[in-house]
Amino acid sequence: MNPLVSIILPNYNHASFLQERLDSIFNQTYSNIEVIILDDCSTDNSLELLEAYKNHPRVSHFIVNSKNTGSPFKQWQKGFNLAKGDFIWIAESDDKAELNFIEKQLEAIQLYSSDVVVAKTLNFNEKGVFDEVNHPVFRNNQNEILNLQEVLYCPILNVSAVIFKSHLCKFAKTFTGYNIIGDRVFYHEAFLNYSITKNDSTISYFRKSGDSVSTLSNRSKTYYKNYFLEHLKFIKHVKQTSDLSNELYNTYVTRFFNRARYRMSRKEKLNTNYLKMYITYKLNLKRSK
Repeated sequence: MNPLVSIILPNYNHASFLQERLDSIFNQTYSNIEVIILDDCSTDNSLELLEAYKNHPRVSHFIVNSKNTGSPFKQWQKGFNLAKGDFIWIAESDDKAELNFIEKQLEAIQLYSSDVVVAKTLNFNEKGVFDEVNHPVFRNNQNEILNLQEVLYCPILNVSAVIFKSHLCKFAKTFTGYNIIGDRVFYHEAFLNYSITKNDSTISYFRKSGDSVSTLSNRSKTYYKNYFLEHLKFIKHVKQTSDLSNELYNTYVTRFFNRARYRMSRKEKLNTNYLKMYITYKLNLKRSK
């Protein structure tokens, strides 16, 4: 099996980590790749590093936005539209991978006849590697079919660990309308009812630092409000387009209202914006049948 793998590299202001990521892409043991480099108008020295790869024979597209989109998920979609491969790897610009990552991921796809393969994932930062990421989709088994119940969780916690069949992208219709939880929405839209396998024969490294996008601590009250509203928008869409029960719907809405609420200070909860968020939460709960 020697399929073309499209590697989408979306970058924004990750110059400090970018060379490590580039090395882990261009030195892969698997060679039938195209690399799509997308920079979202970085203001650091990212372009100085990326320019060296502009004319690399493996680079099929090199696009630098003149204006920041404000959403990594719009960059994902741009990459999907350009990709020619049978498989896609979204290689986030602050992560890295073992050099046999693609080779071992493709072997697992063939071995297990999977649509999506998730590599063993380890957290790391400048101090080193410190623990394994437990992706919720594998709570019960190494091989799963993503089902509707998984909507309660983000099934995969780091997209860099994933290689998936490119045709799945066509099912993702609304994820670019989210600035915070677009990855969760993408997984639900693209991977629902498809087979997902954990592959321990290679490793993806997920950077976890104090300012990580996935870290909720020390965010503004506006961020928490938008975080809750995006989750509400998502679960309402799922409810409208599936047979999601009222119980699961209410569990989801309450889960993410509380995630926002518990991280707001007492002073912030006295603000009218919090009152509006609370009223929105209450009004959107469903009565049990």
